[in-house]
Amino acid sequence: MFELALIDSTRKSGLANGGWKYDAYPEIESLEANSTITIADLRGPGVVTCIHITQLWGAIEGPDRRKIAARGVILEMYWDDVETPAVRVPIADFFADGLGGAAKNFSSKFLEKVPHAYNCYIPMPFAKSAKIKLVNENDIPLKCYTFVEYETLPAWNENYGYFHATWSRSLETLHHDNCLHALHIDGEGQFIGRAYSIRTREPLFKGFAFICEANNEIRIDGAERPTIDYLGTEDAFGFSWSFREEFCGPLCGMNKILFDGNNAHLSIYRFLDTNKIRFSKSFDLRINWAYEWTTRTDFQNELKAAIAAGGAKVDYAMTHYWYQRHIGFPHADMQPLADRLK
Repeated sequence: MFELALIDSTRKSGLANGGWKYDAYPEIESLEANSTITIADLRGPGVVTCIHITQLWGAIEGPDRRKIAARGVILEMYWDDVETPAVRVPIADFFADGLGGAAKNFSSKFLEKVPHAYNCYIPMPFAKSAKIKLVNENDIPLKCYTFVEYETLPAWNENYGYFHATWSRSLETLHHDNCLHALHIDGEGQFIGRAYSIRTREPLFKGFAFICEANNEIRIDGAERPTIDYLGTEDAFGFSWSFREEFCGPLCGMNKILFDGNNAHLSIYRFLDTNKIRFSKSFDLRINWAYEWTTRTDFQNELKAAIAAGGAKVDYAMTHYWYQRHIGFPHADMQPLADRLK
């Protein structure tokens, strides 16, 4: 807290504008259809301190307008001239605006969705360079204004980690032998959070029953058994007794819960600050249903019947955030645009 009062003239503040060519800087790139623009191109050593992006909009009306902007634009970040992006996430998912941009406005310590804009306060140090891009995969141009606030650093500290984030999406058929391999990282670093969008049409999972019961297992540095084992997904995100009501806090939140007949929609986030999870060689996160409901034969029979009928499916869209010492991560292939917008 006292860092806020520390005066340090060796650091210099700066700001990079992007996306908005309609003001004092007509040379700024605009986000045209099927285009990629650079919203910040910085030289280090330095640290990104804030990223502000307007919620995008274009020449389209109706319910698809929000989805097209939310998952049709990818946020990418590159550090120290490494060609592989350290961050590659659809824009709304990066800002924990779950369910394709349907989450309510919220403010947390690290990310927030405010009226018509997103803000990120996660510090992102870099030794040589930082390049932040928006990739518009839509066939329509989108208007946006962005700014990136940063500070120069007098010297690079070798103990700084590079910020990374990745996105994946899968359709899971849940059963007692299901184990969702959510994230694996090789290297040294620290895990600082995640944001999930979860949807299901399965009546048996009403109120997110069984979905929430999975153990969230974290294996550190190649351990065979979980080093950290949260006994329930809702508990792993800081809550209890399933996901019942919307709540938005500084480090955890349920910023959208919607029940529409048999359709259930959930957006959740949790960030780790003083309780970040450190790893030296590897980090492995799995969501495992093997230990729950095993004595409920009536439920087992109902679940088997649902699976036989083609049900018991859950759509998981997951964003994970962490720091690591080296730059680079093998991101999963991004879903085609049409599939992302479904």
